[in-house]
Amino acid sequence: MTLLLPVSANYRKPIFEAIGLQMLIGFLGLLLLDGGTMARICGIALLAFWCSAVMLIWRRPKSPTRTDIQLIRFGYLPVVIIAYFLVRFIWTIRGVE
Repeated sequence: MTLLLPVSANYRKPIFEAIGLQMLIGFLGLLLLDGGTMARICGIALLAFWCSAVMLIWRRPKSPTRTDIQLIRFGYLPVVIIAYFLVRFIWTIRGVE
């Protein structure tokens, strides 16, 4: 019985690079002395990124396009930036912040 998923090997390197980038940004987010706000935003962005990455891989498991590979590799950066402004806006509307 094989435990490998029927996914192209082209996804392997971008996934590991994305994990490395997320660890770096997450570590830097934890170093900020803001009461854990940036760490929570990085966590929200992490969840959003992996949900979208799974949907990308699910959509084209055998033949990823160049755009799919680049989105998985570097897509966490724009997700963190968008999540920062979006989460702060929602927290302000809700009165949390």
